[in-house]
Amino acid sequence: MESTNAARAAMALCLMLALSGCFYPPLSPPPNAEQNRVKLPIPYDLAWDTVNSVIKQNNYKLRAQDPTHGIIEAQGTSFTAQDADCGQFRSMGGTFPVDPTPASSAEYNFRLKADGPEASIVGVEATFVAPLNIPFHPPQSVECVSRGTEEARLLKEVEQQAVSEHRPTYKKILQ
Repeated sequence: MESTNAARAAMALCLMLALSGCFYPPLSPPPNAEQNRVKLPIPYDLAWDTVNSVIKQNNYKLRAQDPTHGIIEAQGTSFTAQDADCGQFRSMGGTFPVDPTPASSAEYNFRLKADGPEASIVGVEATFVAPLNIPFHPPQSVECVSRGTEEARLLKEVEQQAVSEHRPTYKKILQ
């Protein structure tokens, strides 16, 4: 009787381990820093306004700004598996990609730098985090590796917005 209980316990343990699966972190390399930069033919202050306009257009939440060091941090609402590699989950049923959920988050760090009096360099780096729920393991978060698609899209929007950024003109009103 005792050996039957031990055998059942061993089988239950093996079944739990088989069903629980394992997580394998993403292996894809992050995008090259050079790919995530663009040079704008506008002064630093207008580039700053341009990036803030793009953040507002995308309905991102502004988290931090430091104009002295050229840093703007914004948080997006969600991302897709095309935007970032979140790794794989393996179990007896096969291998599955870890897909972002509505609880996932995307954070964008913009870095601005003056490049002379009439030009600026804008770079963006994305950080993606997704919740990971593996059966029989405590919930955790995994940092996903960006594929560079969101950074490229945002930089394209920054370039397009930069064309329309101008300083306001003032006219003297005669009385």
